[in-house]
Amino acid sequence: MFIGTALRKLRNEREMSQTELGEEIRVSATTVSRWESDLMRPNVESLMKLATFFGVPLEELANGEVAR
Repeated sequence: MFIGTALRKLRNEREMSQTELGEEIRVSATTVSRWESDLMRPNVESLMKLATFFGVPLEELANGEVAR
């Protein structure tokens, strides 16, 4: 699984919009969209915020291997 697919899955599980997720970790909705489309990868700081927010291991998220 790609990181974008994993992020979309985690976000949808929480019934959040891209805007809401962006506000939570302080990035734009456009940035979240680019991550989910695999047009861009989150930087390390953003990955850490995402992993903490979703309660998943950083390594799994970075590899797009989030299992639920």
